[in-house]
Amino acid sequence: MDRTSPLWWLFAAISVAVYLALMFPGMTSGRQRIWISCGPVLGFAGAASYSATYDTPLTGTLPVYCAVYLGIALGVAGHQKAMRAFMAWRSENPGKPDDEGPGVPWMLQIAFTVPVLLGGALWYVSAY
Repeated sequence: MDRTSPLWWLFAAISVAVYLALMFPGMTSGRQRIWISCGPVLGFAGAASYSATYDTPLTGTLPVYCAVYLGIALGVAGHQKAMRAFMAWRSENPGKPDDEGPGVPWMLQIAFTVPVLLGGALWYVSAY
């Protein structure tokens, strides 16, 4: 599939839906949910800015956009309880460093999934 295909809009919508579906259960407050919801909007603004700056079609940046949000979503998959415990601790201890709280097992998973998917997306964008 060509990277300028309109199907990338569908993939982007699915990526964001999966991201939100896997992130929301780990959030303990409305403020955290709002913050998580801003991620895809800010990411899209960045993709649109890149597209406008370098005069490329916006659909050409969507593979990278999809990879980032799917990578984060897959990084937290299966860790909603641990993420919820950490976010509850974080709400109760706003000034403390994160390393003093409960463990964050999803961070290792994110550290692997995001680079792998992002690397694949960047290869795809440059090759096609």
